[in-house]
Amino acid sequence: MTLAIFGKSSLHYHLGMVMRLDREARNYWKQQRRQMQRRTRRGRYGLLGDTPITIILIALMIISWIAERFVPGAIAALEVRPGGQILAYALAVIFPGSLLGLVFDGLFVWFIGSSIEPLIQWWQYLLVFVGSALIAAVILDRTTGAYAISSSLAAYGLAGAYVRVMMTRGIGGAARWALTLLLFNLVLSGFNDAIMIGIVSAFGSGFGIAVATGLDR
Repeated sequence: MTLAIFGKSSLHYHLGMVMRLDREARNYWKQQRRQMQRRTRRGRYGLLGDTPITIILIALMIISWIAERFVPGAIAALEVRPGGQILAYALAVIFPGSLLGLVFDGLFVWFIGSSIEPLIQWWQYLLVFVGSALIAAVILDRTTGAYAISSSLAAYGLAGAYVRVMMTRGIGGAARWALTLLLFNLVLSGFNDAIMIGIVSAFGSGFGIAVATGLDR
């Protein structure tokens, strides 16, 4: 099994949408960051600050891209060992596919992930990141026959969870941002069925996992 990617160029439009978040939401996160900085100065967190999981995931995305780019044989060798299929799925979830994908997915994960990570449990964060990508991949496989797992799907899962958190905190613009994000990608994808199913499935899965696990409380 090789690392699967979903739309090397098609799912990387989300960076522009990050900059179009509602002003009220941006102000909210500015206040949250000031609080995090005060906690960090009091020494309550380690070297990775308030966002260790986000930083580690981005680091793993970089490592997976380097490994696939320069030593693909090493990954193939690991996959045939006991438990290799589980490892293959884990690598696929964090694999950005290309250098451009690494840049866009990494920035998107950093912006969204670093915003919500300090507010939730570590297992909730990982469940959204991994679970949304896997659920979207299964839906894609069942509906279109396309096998695809990637960090792009995981990033959209985080976006779905982000919207849920914003909505429960009464931050205006969350639903509008979500709709704009989806419509923006619909147009730029050329109305590709597989791409849109992947985006909507990952986004919806992240939103649903946030509700099911109480991430929004």
